[in-house]
Amino acid sequence: MNPNTKSTKTEAETTTTAYATLLSKGLERVVEVSKTSLDLAVEQNAEVLSSYKKALKALPLPGLFLFDLADQAFAGYVTLQKKLLDLAVQQTTSVMDASKEISEDPSKTKVIFNNMIQESVDRTVVAQKSVQEFAAKQSKAMSDSVKQQPGVVGTPVETVANSIQRGVDTVLATQKEVLDVATKTWKSSAAKA
Repeated sequence: MNPNTKSTKTEAETTTTAYATLLSKGLERVVEVSKTSLDLAVEQNAEVLSSYKKALKALPLPGLFLFDLADQAFAGYVTLQKKLLDLAVQQTTSVMDASKEISEDPSKTKVIFNNMIQESVDRTVVAQKSVQEFAAKQSKAMSDSVKQQPGVVGTPVETVANSIQRGVDTVLATQKEVLDVATKTWKSSAAKA
């Protein structure tokens, strides 16, 4: 074996590792800036909605509670976005780590690749569950807010709010079951591979 070949391979691995580290740090910085921007958007949204409520409070308008719902929904959406950004960083880190492991020992490619896919599936499940939790919280908040309004209890509006809430709960429960079945199927298939 040519000694220069080994040296070139080591240099290539070092360069690849340095590039991967730089890329990963860059992504982490972009995500942190994105999170800061999202936090600022939540603050701005709260201020705008608060000023609308103050301006409209003097008018005899029903439904100002919708501003509170909008504020809660936006804050929840931002929290969800942050979770998804964190998952994206984890996914990128996983791919980088797997690439490094494969370059160090190509004979383990299949095992590393299967592990990487399993981790990816797990992160996808976490993301899906986060979205489902967000949808459930928003649906419940809307239903509860509508039912708390004066004159709603015992009316068709309350019946509609309850019906919508049950429908959303049913859809989310079904999605959860489908996700659980898909995850079990994947894990079973991966175990056989």
